[in-house]
Amino acid sequence: MQSVLGQDYPNLEYWVIDGASTDGSVRLLDRYSSRLTGWISEKDRGQADAINKGFAQTTGEIIAWLNSDDLYHPGAVSAAVSSFRKHPEASFVFSDVESIDAQGKPYHRMRYGHWGLADLMRFRIIGQPAVFMRRALFERVGGLDEAYHYLLDHKLWLSLAAIAEPRYVPNAIWASARIHQGAKNVSDAGSLPPGQVAGE
Repeated sequence: MQSVLGQDYPNLEYWVIDGASTDGSVRLLDRYSSRLTGWISEKDRGQADAINKGFAQTTGEIIAWLNSDDLYHPGAVSAAVSSFRKHPEASFVFSDVESIDAQGKPYHRMRYGHWGLADLMRFRIIGQPAVFMRRALFERVGGLDEAYHYLLDHKLWLSLAAIAEPRYVPNAIWASARIHQGAKNVSDAGSLPPGQVAGE
């Protein structure tokens, strides 16, 4: 939350969607409520449902989401908005992502490239925390597919890129992704049957 609240972009809507947590999250949200556009704490039907619900509360032309383990780097939102101004044709813009451990220590840079639909179809994976999208196209593709529990972001990138190519911003890191044993993509990695990568 601090990484979002500390952004220098002046016209920022920030909604926090909590899945009825019992770990003290609601007390934290209440404490920060004056600095948030709003927050919701209730049961949901999964990650995609929660994210779609959050975007439905907002009005901005450019949208993005940040999972609870991840964080934005200073100036990330302003840089993304500037990239859209330079490339108004882009469906989404993205930068490299820094991997951090459970304690927040950086240990790897996930480097991408000028990838478009053909690259995404070859399963080139873009780190979700550093992706910013055009709302109009997000709504046009129907948002995140709530049938997906894994790779829901990659499916969305494919849908968006099929309408308009994305734009990679080199030499930039807008976000950090926290990789630890409790993260969904780590803890559940070995539990899927062979060949099953998404869908429920």
